[in-house]
Amino acid sequence: MSDTNFWKRAPTGAISRRHLIRGASMAGAGLAGAALIGCGAKKTEPSPAASSPGAPAAATAKTAAAVQPKSGGRLQQAQAGDPPTFDLHTSSTNLIARPAEPLFSTLVQYDPAKPAEKPGDIIPDLAESWEVSKDGLTYVFKLKQGVKFHDGTPFVAADVKASYERQANPPKGLIPPRQIQFEVIKAMEMPDATTLKMTMGRPASPLSMLPIFAQGMNAIYSQKDAVNDKFDWKNKANGTGPYRDVRYERGVKVTMERNKDYHVKGRPYLDGLDIYLMPQAASRDAALLAGQLDLTDSLSAGSREQIKANLGEKAVYSRQIGLGFNVLNYNTSKAPWNDERVRQALNLGINKQDAIKVAAKGEGALGGYLVPDGDWALPQAEIEKLPGYQPQGPNSVAEAKKMLAAAGVKDGLEVNVLVRTSFYEDLCLFTGDQLAKLGFKAKQDPVETVVAYDRINKRNFDLVPWGFGSQLDDPDAIWQEFYLKASSRNYSELSTPEIEAAFLKQTVELDPVKRKALVADLQKVSLPVLAKSVYYWGTGESAVYKKVQGYSTHRTMYNNTKMQDVWLNA
Repeated sequence: MSDTNFWKRAPTGAISRRHLIRGASMAGAGLAGAALIGCGAKKTEPSPAASSPGAPAAATAKTAAAVQPKSGGRLQQAQAGDPPTFDLHTSSTNLIARPAEPLFSTLVQYDPAKPAEKPGDIIPDLAESWEVSKDGLTYVFKLKQGVKFHDGTPFVAADVKASYERQANPPKGLIPPRQIQFEVIKAMEMPDATTLKMTMGRPASPLSMLPIFAQGMNAIYSQKDAVNDKFDWKNKANGTGPYRDVRYERGVKVTMERNKDYHVKGRPYLDGLDIYLMPQAASRDAALLAGQLDLTDSLSAGSREQIKANLGEKAVYSRQIGLGFNVLNYNTSKAPWNDERVRQALNLGINKQDAIKVAAKGEGALGGYLVPDGDWALPQAEIEKLPGYQPQGPNSVAEAKKMLAAAGVKDGLEVNVLVRTSFYEDLCLFTGDQLAKLGFKAKQDPVETVVAYDRINKRNFDLVPWGFGSQLDDPDAIWQEFYLKASSRNYSELSTPEIEAAFLKQTVELDPVKRKALVADLQKVSLPVLAKSVYYWGTGESAVYKKVQGYSTHRTMYNNTKMQDVWLNA
């Protein structure tokens, strides 16, 4: 929290740092039933970033002084399913990040070589410099000149304005999940084609605003595309990113080619990217072992040790808590879930450590509404002092049942647990067992993903175990997306005047030290209300072949998939 350079960034010319974090080649060893890239499977498994995002590098390859970057080659990656669209403004799934983000640029970006993603790690992308007024009400960005979209259209300030307005005031039928993040922008002016001035409706700390602008999902579109409701976002993209000419074969792969006119001189190094669509985790693991994939941001928990034993020193591994978390959503529009005592009883009675063992296969960490080891989170010891968050012990279930009885909940109450099949079966079965110990009769209600989203968005459920992947370790971004009354993914629709007031108080505070104390207060008033019960935050471990240079696995993949600095030392 000691960074101070987020208030002003002077022009520094083209970004020329060579990020050489990972390195060298791998020979393959196969798992039983080794996969061939391009071979599909019908069963869809959990998306890695939703439960176990990548982690910062624990080891590094040789520095740039020892090895010079080489041009050429293609990076081979895989993911669990098809991208639903190439329109980053409309999606939150990690299935869109690798296929779409390399095609676009953002106003600013996180430094790819700094995996912790601190506010001071923001560097230029389409903006070459910026300045924030000391009152947090004015942001002025100087934009790069000579940048072109892939179709040849020149990039100008109006493109940034149109991209942000599309999310702040979306056209009919468009539901941007990050809409609330842009509501603070009162006006955008363009003194000239390469200057954008933003006036905020309230003081807005660059500790939050610059990371929000740096999110990979907040891509900049051509203004003509942003207002074109006929644009084929399902199959096409027109950005200013390091890669272009995307080709999408449903159920097979997504490919893209080097943008020779990219606005960073000498980048990208690679000829292109190949992203294979492989639903089964075992197939992805086998392809990695066979040398058909160059990296994974999330080794499967069940096969992680086998993979590491086979790869040995041929790859670099890194591990930490990611920005994915699994929760229990309550439908507070109906009894008994509208009673805070009932939610607190469930939060106390459900054994979170057992959830980590059973549903996460040991890949999880206890926490509240912010990533446990991040800059903003309350220590677990402080969380455990709050109502409903006492440490699990031998008397927890009995205490929870007393709380339920005091709230008028009798044994035998039937509860419907909505199950998103192929994603959360283990978590839902675990939840059913825990509910039974508390005296409920839990019925599993399995539905496919499309139906599950429809049900949860229409609040047609009792309880829903679910996984979320955040893109930022930032209180503004987290509360705006999940815990305010107007939040797009606050499926309980639960907030309080105290929560809303505490949020506004911290978001207008410009002093980092004072703001951290206010964020602690925000957590203390939010956690006992229990809009969501957090089972755990996912932990994950990445494996990257040592031939892959210039890549560092971040806490979340959402802000680190452009691959402009990656090269192959093969």
